[in-house]
Amino acid sequence: MQKSVISLIVGVFLLLFQGCGSSNLSYSRQQIHLEIDDVFTQIEGKILQKKYDSYGSLFIEQKILRLKDGDIVVYENARTDLQYEFEKSIAETVKVVFDAKRTYIIYAKNNLFAYQLLLEDGNILNVIAQQDDSQQLKMLYGMSSRELNKILKALDSEAKPAYYKKTIKIVKPQNAIKSRWNVQKVHFYPLVSPLPRMMML
Repeated sequence: MQKSVISLIVGVFLLLFQGCGSSNLSYSRQQIHLEIDDVFTQIEGKILQKKYDSYGSLFIEQKILRLKDGDIVVYENARTDLQYEFEKSIAETVKVVFDAKRTYIIYAKNNLFAYQLLLEDGNILNVIAQQDDSQQLKMLYGMSSRELNKILKALDSEAKPAYYKKTIKIVKPQNAIKSRWNVQKVHFYPLVSPLPRMMML
């Protein structure tokens, strides 16, 4: 009981400390929408394929998109059941989901992050991830470093460029999905866990 109260106080403190900053990553009407505070950018992306997975406490929606310049990227929206939440930090979740050896943070502001992941095969994958609450994680990945830098500069003129220039280029839609969600990770790692009882009351 005392532990739950302390966790709640710490959570409220962190919300107050972060202030009113907000971010968004979403996809609708063939547009990828990214926003930090009042600054936003949109990228045209036509759906090539859709995929849905369910792990009981976690639901995954994956959309393979073709950008206006012809590049292929993947948009993923992972949300938990109402009685569950993501257990780990966003950086650790992303690392586990992609089986990455290392995670390099390129950008972080208002719960929107850009990473370069060193994968098991030695390749580098660019990922933008956004999580404004503990029950939903949205990701966009597969873009070139040039495109990543363009997105970040559109959102924040002070954003530093990505370190690695040569990254994974997705060529075929059938090989586009690089995330590796599975039952072991979701339930036994675990990536998600039940919400504290106090928060559900």
